[in-house]
Amino acid sequence: MRTLLSWSTGKDSAWSLHVLRQRHDVEVIGLVTTINSAFGRVAMHGVRRALAEAQAEAVGLPLHCLAIPHPCPNDAYEHILGEFVQQQVAAGVAAMAFGDLFLEDIRRYRETRLAGTGITPLFPLWGIETKQLAREMIAGGLEAYVTCVDPQKLPAHLAGRRFDAALLAELPEGIDPCAENGEFHTFACAGPMFRSPIAVDIGNVVRRDGFVFCDLLPAKGTQKNTAIHASDVPQIVAEPPPRRRGHAHRVVSLIASATEIVCALGCHHRLVARSHECDYPPEVLQLPALTAPKFKVEGASSDIHERVSAIVRDGLSVYRVDGEALKALEPDVILTQDHCEVCAVSLADVEAATCTWTGRPAEIVSLRPGSLADVYRDIARVACALDVPEAGERALAAMQARLAAVRKAVAGRPRPGVAFIEWVDPLMAGGNWMPELIDMAGGHDLLGEAGAHSDWMAWDELLAADPEVIVVAPCGYGLARCLEELPVLQARPGWSSIAAVKKQRVYFADGNAYFNRPGPRLAHSTELLAELLHPELAGRKYEGTAWLQRASFPAHASAPVRSD
Repeated sequence: MRTLLSWSTGKDSAWSLHVLRQRHDVEVIGLVTTINSAFGRVAMHGVRRALAEAQAEAVGLPLHCLAIPHPCPNDAYEHILGEFVQQQVAAGVAAMAFGDLFLEDIRRYRETRLAGTGITPLFPLWGIETKQLAREMIAGGLEAYVTCVDPQKLPAHLAGRRFDAALLAELPEGIDPCAENGEFHTFACAGPMFRSPIAVDIGNVVRRDGFVFCDLLPAKGTQKNTAIHASDVPQIVAEPPPRRRGHAHRVVSLIASATEIVCALGCHHRLVARSHECDYPPEVLQLPALTAPKFKVEGASSDIHERVSAIVRDGLSVYRVDGEALKALEPDVILTQDHCEVCAVSLADVEAATCTWTGRPAEIVSLRPGSLADVYRDIARVACALDVPEAGERALAAMQARLAAVRKAVAGRPRPGVAFIEWVDPLMAGGNWMPELIDMAGGHDLLGEAGAHSDWMAWDELLAADPEVIVVAPCGYGLARCLEELPVLQARPGWSSIAAVKKQRVYFADGNAYFNRPGPRLAHSTELLAELLHPELAGRKYEGTAWLQRASFPAHASAPVRSD
């Protein structure tokens, strides 16, 4: 059934497309949206037409833009829509889908307008409990920003916020989590329905017509991608700066995940230096290390935490960059990050080291991987900076194929509650991309929030969650060092009463190699998690080298860690 989808640019229409594409009786052939002719924006959501067109390009479908006046009387709207419907019937369209959820009057209106036209209305999300639906969208990888807020129902400051678990937790009682009553509107920028994420910048927040709008802007430095591909693999849409095209021959990577990305792109021969943390693939160890921590990385996790906290409290950088050596190498591209000042050398560290350079400038590419979609985007950005977009597409395709295979293997299995511990003393729950990986591996993350920074938590929170599975993988710790944290946990009150401990489902894993580096090997990490959550399906490929079960420590504590 040839179907058009009513496209608001928001999460509900985007998720409707995802659902419809899984139906064998529906072929979505295009999107339909209304454009406010006075402002050049999608009606109600306030999204620029250029961004709606970018979405259509990213899903590989044509976008029909119906211009409507401002203000738009209902009879004018119905006339414009009526003419369009007649044209589409003549073109062989059999159905039109809408992202409505539960408002009966809206559904009746749509059904009445299409009655007798030959077009069947479809409502792919109808009747799904909206709290469940919102969580399903987020867990499924959909990313969106709030573009419009009704200030009579919600605080105005939510305009511009990500649609994520943190936002859902902040919504006042009585507010629908999917905003079906018009509490807010969104712009979907990434997810399984898109071949590539739509990069946006947050613009001005304004009040107009009784609503608060956040103006989203196409991200600087991105250009329109006119190629349409059939795969669901993110495509490289950003062009490298003209001054760098063909000249990204000397690369310095000051973050381990970026080093792995460079090597996955087949560009390891361009690396001329690394950070002290870059150790994979093993051949990069031959490169000079230009960074070092300003604190002792030995001792108990509580001691390390205190040393780092003291440095941060004093407003100092946690890491040291050898600026003179960096300058002498004359890099074309420097890879760093501005996601976490504690985890690795930051953008501020690099800018401080290069601020006095004159002459030949280096391009600084700073990664910010807060979610799995961000990781995809960062791989694309590195590929663009190195002038190898096709290699980026191949790396993303390989990564996503492995992730899809894991999700398929565990589909329909019981989903155990999981606590992923990223630091032991004080206790920290893994956030960022970890809840997404756990979901793909067939588990339910009880403590972390997808897309949100990893956060500290009280011991009582872990006890209250009573997880069926505990994964201990402290940031920066290899497997052997991770095992040293077991006595700390066993000494805490109530440890033996936790369900995971009783069932011997406590696992210690190599966080440094598998979970703290947001790059292509996150696919391996998801396979590892599937082994822990569903060993009857996934086997034990990584056991003894990347993870150990609590009961098997004595036999395997000294086993080497393998990275493949």
